Amino acid sequence: MKILTVEEIKKLDNACTRLLEEENIRHVGVINELGHLIAGGFKKGVDPLLTDEKVRMIYMQMQLDFNMRQEFDDILGPIDYIASRRTKQLIISVPIGENLVLITAEPNSDDKKIIKKAEELFDEITISTV
Repeated sequence: MKILTVEEIKKLDNACTRLLEEENIRHVGVINELGHLIAGGFKKGVDPLLTDEKVRMIYMQMQLDFNMRQEFDDILGPIDYIASRRTKQLIISVPIGENLVLITAEPNSDDKKIIKKAEELFDEITISTV
């Protein structure tokens, strides 16, 4: 597991903040390989639908799901993103290096638009692999 520098975390946090400015987005966070939040969080004024404990469980679940899906990368190619639309929320995860950007938005949100914006913001961040 790569340990990020303070500068790298600041860049990730800034990208999260910029994505949170988009309409209907409730949460943008970067979670590491262990499923721990390392940057970002909820938009100011947004009440989470889940308790803090359940939010931490979702982080771990999303990372585990991503890791399991990577088993097929050699056959199907790498994952660009994972999106699930629930009755009360749209949930998107986008890989960035060894980490995942986890985005939640209102269920009627345009997932393709959100994913495109996330890729634009996070692709410009360089994270060393050493």
